[in-house]
Amino acid sequence: MECLKPEPGTVIADLSTVKCAMDMLLPSQEFQKSCHATADKVYLFLEGSGEITASNGQQIEPFDAPMQAYIPASTTYALTNTGKQKLTFVWALAPNEISGEKSRSDRTASVVMLGTEKGERFPESQKIRGGMLTFPANTECDYHSHDGADEVFFFLKGHGEVDEEGEVVRVRPGDVVVTPAERKHKLRSFDDPLVMWLTVTPNQVPSHTFYQQLDDGSWKRTTPLQ
Repeated sequence: MECLKPEPGTVIADLSTVKCAMDMLLPSQEFQKSCHATADKVYLFLEGSGEITASNGQQIEPFDAPMQAYIPASTTYALTNTGKQKLTFVWALAPNEISGEKSRSDRTASVVMLGTEKGERFPESQKIRGGMLTFPANTECDYHSHDGADEVFFFLKGHGEVDEEGEVVRVRPGDVVVTPAERKHKLRSFDDPLVMWLTVTPNQVPSHTFYQQLDDGSWKRTTPLQ
């Protein structure tokens, strides 16, 4: 397990289920107008100000970081830095696909903007699950995995650790950890709340697989196979 501290231009994950990276736009710079026919895209804006224009200009969403955005598949949009400082952000595309502009304009404004202070989560989707999550101080979750789904954690506040099948890494603000599908893991916060942004791709049912530790130290799956 690797704990990354990405900078703009860093590819965090490049898997079949998800591509995730950190990027930056300079003032007045714009991402090329794009659309992903079969993939949802989510953003976590870390610093700066910007604007998302979607659905052939029918939807214009100005924002100040920190903020999230959820862009469902088949939505044509553009992202522009409208501020005087750099716009820094993390994005995830689920599943991983090549961008291609649609041959027709969108008819429905469908970009969803989300805050970061109240545990806001992405809208329901089969392609991706996640958003903001906070562990109160001195909290530990149950050992679990995700069938067929990879998970990316971007830590924003607090200090804690991630345990992946006995391999433990300490995490702090700005760190990223990727846990592959089927790998058992758990998170623990220390003396302050641990705030993170996460993606699980795809959004499988059941969402979590839990285990019971046996006397010999091995783990027995307790969540039925679907």
